[in-house]
Amino acid sequence: MTDRPLFTELEQPFTCAAIYEPTVDAATSIMKESEFAGADSFILNLMGDGTQGLREEFLTEDHLERLFQSTSKPTMACYYRWHFGGESVDVTDEERQEILRRAVRAGAKCVDLVGDTFDPTLGPDVFTEEAKRYSLESERPPREVTDDPDAVARQEAEIERIHELGAEVQMSAHTRIHLDPEQALAVAETFQDRGADIVKLVSVDRSWEDMLETLEATVLLDRELDVPFIMMSHGEHGVLARYIAPFLGSMLCFTQQEYVPGGFYSQPLTENVNRVFDAVQNVTPTRDPEEVDWL
Repeated sequence: MTDRPLFTELEQPFTCAAIYEPTVDAATSIMKESEFAGADSFILNLMGDGTQGLREEFLTEDHLERLFQSTSKPTMACYYRWHFGGESVDVTDEERQEILRRAVRAGAKCVDLVGDTFDPTLGPDVFTEEAKRYSLESERPPREVTDDPDAVARQEAEIERIHELGAEVQMSAHTRIHLDPEQALAVAETFQDRGADIVKLVSVDRSWEDMLETLEATVLLDRELDVPFIMMSHGEHGVLARYIAPFLGSMLCFTQQEYVPGGFYSQPLTENVNRVFDAVQNVTPTRDPEEVDWL
């Protein structure tokens, strides 16, 4: 059996292709195509209803193991409370975590642990008009972040369980609001302190000014965090930053192999991202400013 690397062992930045297919065979096909397009890793959606994610019948250890063994690249398992078709998923946090542990036993090298697991934050249902208004307003608290002591203790215990199984934990928050750099750092440090191996923050960019703040947050996190991180944003203004942030310290770019009708078009194509990564060379400073002649 191929010994796949952990996500934190991959050379950064790298691409992580999202797999939304409803069956193992379809997911395997997209994985193989993505490999030829240059994908370095995968994130597999396990949302269980077949709407841009594996159907529930394929969430067995045998099916998942067959899928993970189809590639030499590492795969991250993800099970949100909602799927990308815009509906909530009727599964408890405890059930979601059991499915994620099952995925690790089947060969997943990382799982996504949502930052408010065991204590869901209040707010409108995602993908509704009310949710859109929530994101457009500036003075709202970030979603998917909890400081409830009992929930935090359970999250830390869950991270330990995943580590004992040999995998890593990405702690994430789709905050549904724009995060300024200091807000982003505060959330990221909170997740780091809970034992996460990787921190993932999804802000909301409503303007080019917001996007520039997201890039500023990326630089700040790169300077202050001790663990790898992913900084990105929802919103059409945030698409460009998905390409740029990896050059400023964000560890990866989430991609996809193709755009399907009704799909998530803000997520770049693997081939396009790799073209950018290949074309943009020699941009990392190697000398201090005082050593450079052309300032």
